[in-house]
Amino acid sequence: MQTPDSLAFFNNGGPTLAASGPKALPPALRTYAAWRFDRVLPGSFTRNKAQFAHHLYPVLGPLPTAARNTPELERSRLNGPYVYFVCDAQDRVRYVGKSLEDRILQRWIRPGIGGPARHYWTHSTASGGCVFNIEKGLQSRESAHYTLRYVPIGEVPSEVWEQLGVSGSVDPRTAERAFISALCADWNQA
Repeated sequence: MQTPDSLAFFNNGGPTLAASGPKALPPALRTYAAWRFDRVLPGSFTRNKAQFAHHLYPVLGPLPTAARNTPELERSRLNGPYVYFVCDAQDRVRYVGKSLEDRILQRWIRPGIGGPARHYWTHSTASGGCVFNIEKGLQSRESAHYTLRYVPIGEVPSEVWEQLGVSGSVDPRTAERAFISALCADWNQA
């Protein structure tokens, strides 16, 4: 049952991004650390994909350790689909996404052309995206690091879905939208 107190975490004084800004993950939600980005390395790279060919990507570090088989810092109990969160050093959720990949880091790692390595962090959209926001935040010292956290949708407790107003079978898109709205993830709004 939803009560004003049970929704307080997500509402935090108001429903709008401008009024409250990005929020932290709810304490009832156990997430796993996939990776922590803490620096921008020298160099840049491009991708061999038409829709992203115009981007000059930053090199975020630490680099993937085993290409697309790079292990997560913490492994989840269940497999995906996943919902994931990019959190700043203040634990505020800046971005929410979904993944159908077998392993969460496969969503983020792709081969690149040029630069100091063969595989890089490339999560982006045609107009920009996470890796560019992480670069900007690290260089401006807005945050000392950004942590990629994730949880299999099947591990999200029913009380969290209730607080989000989600009932029944939860698909990845519904999960993503619910968390974006509740956590005021500002990079999703840009």
